[in-house]
Amino acid sequence: MKNFLPFLFLLPLLFTACSKEENLPATEYVMVKFQNKSGEDIQGLIVSRADVGDLKNGQTTSDYYPFETLGQQFGYALVEAVGTVKGKKHYTSSACQGVCGTDSAPHGTWLEPGYYKISIRIPKDELTALEFKVEE
Repeated sequence: MKNFLPFLFLLPLLFTACSKEENLPATEYVMVKFQNKSGEDIQGLIVSRADVGDLKNGQTTSDYYPFETLGQQFGYALVEAVGTVKGKKHYTSSACQGVCGTDSAPHGTWLEPGYYKISIRIPKDELTALEFKVEE
């Protein structure tokens, strides 16, 4: 019985640690957490007027950022963004997400209000750009 008693105290901690699901309230906004999967630290990141700040490589923002509307095309979020990577400004234009130069009307959609994670990457063929991919 003595060996079993410490297990009873650890059991609630085990269930709490294994629970990854967030209890999030209903929202009328598109709420976004950003994940830096660029391979580099990003300083001074601003995404569609939201001041995200510094985001280290592999880090996810702790807070959700609210957007009244947010479009996506081919799985890429249509945002305007700027940040600094290794001392160089990196930009994103909503016109150049997914397939650059194409209109978003035929293949783009508005995200429904809710909670999303968007990963940030640096495209291999555009070394001063950032891309924002909506995660499933």
